Amino acid sequence: MAAQDPFSLAINAVENDMANEVLDRWRDTAEQHATIEVLPPGMDMKTWPTVVALFQEILGDDGVLVGHQHRIRYCDPYAESPDEQEKRGSSAALLPATVEQIQAVLKLCNRHGIPIWTVSRGKNLGYGGPAARVKGSVILDLSRMRRVIDINDRYSYYTVEPGVTFFDIYRAIQNQQKNIWCSVPALGWGSVVGNALDRDHANQVCGMEVVLADGTLVRTGMGALDGSACWPLFRGGYGPSYEGMFSQSNFGVVTKLSLWASPSPEGFMFCRVDVQNEDDLAPLIDCFQPLLLHHTIQNHPLIGNLPREMVKRGQRAKFYAGSDAIPDARLKEIQEELGIGFWSARFALYGPKDIIEANYKRCEKAFETLPGARLTGKATYPPAGKKYLSPEDLPPEERTVETGTPSLLALKAVEYRGKDGGHISFSPVLPPDGSLAIAFYRAAKKICASHGFDYFGGLHLYPRHLTMINMIYFDRQSGVQRQNANKLFVALVHLAREHGYSEYRAHIDYMDLVAEQYDFNGGSLRRLNQRVKDALDPNGILSPGKQGIWSRKDRQGGELHKLQSIGLSDSPP
Repeated sequence: MAAQDPFSLAINAVENDMANEVLDRWRDTAEQHATIEVLPPGMDMKTWPTVVALFQEILGDDGVLVGHQHRIRYCDPYAESPDEQEKRGSSAALLPATVEQIQAVLKLCNRHGIPIWTVSRGKNLGYGGPAARVKGSVILDLSRMRRVIDINDRYSYYTVEPGVTFFDIYRAIQNQQKNIWCSVPALGWGSVVGNALDRDHANQVCGMEVVLADGTLVRTGMGALDGSACWPLFRGGYGPSYEGMFSQSNFGVVTKLSLWASPSPEGFMFCRVDVQNEDDLAPLIDCFQPLLLHHTIQNHPLIGNLPREMVKRGQRAKFYAGSDAIPDARLKEIQEELGIGFWSARFALYGPKDIIEANYKRCEKAFETLPGARLTGKATYPPAGKKYLSPEDLPPEERTVETGTPSLLALKAVEYRGKDGGHISFSPVLPPDGSLAIAFYRAAKKICASHGFDYFGGLHLYPRHLTMINMIYFDRQSGVQRQNANKLFVALVHLAREHGYSEYRAHIDYMDLVAEQYDFNGGSLRRLNQRVKDALDPNGILSPGKQGIWSRKDRQGGELHKLQSIGLSDSPP
């Protein structure tokens, strides 16, 4: 978002141009607001320049950003509020390149009580981006820590630092001709580590290196055995396992992480199934669930509704001119115009040809029970002389995320309601049960419509759960849409709780609200998190308020109360 070199990480020039167009728009929007100097909490104007100079001694002049260029790079590009800087603007950004620099920064921040908000690359779009929760925080940006430490295709894992993007790891795998495929998200410019820590790939994590708030360096699992070759191979280690504790938390700064990957397959088939009717969602989910549980399908299917398909074909105004939710009758017309199902699912099959063909037949048999379902599949196998398939063996247009190929094509979706678009992601977790999913979908769609929004759904299916991600798109130039998006999100959180569900991650504005929903035994899990926080970070400097976890000083009258006073927290002290 800023005065940086043009973005060039994507695999092709078209996506790089798209990214730079979006970055320029974010910068232009940010430039509309004057830069105000923000100081860390409790810091005065006399002391702050001295502290900045000490940061520069640690990181070099180019490793410390303050003022205008810092502001336009480290704000939420999809912020609902035009006065975000006044509410939670950060004071500086620090860009370390080594563990030792992080340790020195933490020592200085502990001495002065300066809150730090850690980001790997700051691309957590729809959840706050690189912005901090507490006004005056310094942003600890780990994007310069960009080493791909190891790629091992004998055991199918890789070890990286937080600044490594999905484009970086993809290129490294191809350049080293390693026979592994990685899982990738919709947008490949984000951090592999940051993405895993937010739970998208948490099941593949095996081994972390973490700097605690006091500067102590810890390796989890077998990494605690100095020089162990089993660190990225065996999760258990000896004693308690801590990987989960450093996911979605503010207990430490993760500086290295290993992820398990998939061996390169001997074949790949991209599959799609369309169903015609809105109510077909329930039987569609029920068809998928046993196929996933029995590993017939080895990746996770993604089910999208009609509006989710529409965004690939242009802005909303192309299909409907009204400001209200698109009526069902018009949706039916659009469906007929596009010639697609109301729900469309995509998934993949992997393995030798006989395995793929056998599994495809199982899928055909399963979907035959759903009237009107249309299943298609296209298989690709290695060229002559090769045992394993590489994504590079496919035509560029067929290198989808299912092949481990990162992309930025989904970036344009944010323009659904306007060129200067924003979105919030609402992501509750449900059982993979069709009747429960359709009931919640109906209720959520009704609430979306009452606030003037289409239900924009993407359901990610797993053997034992699903995440029903609802993208709330709004035009950032519309104050009404921004306000209604906020009201809608809060209403959806409460609706989910009424149904017995809640989110697995949350935008920074709503972290306390979502934490409150986890209310078993009076919120005993949250209190446990607070006790751990107080033990590991007694000064409360690391990402205060992340996931609703606050230190004792903030709970007893500090930053939490300030957030409540400006409406950025519904949490009790």
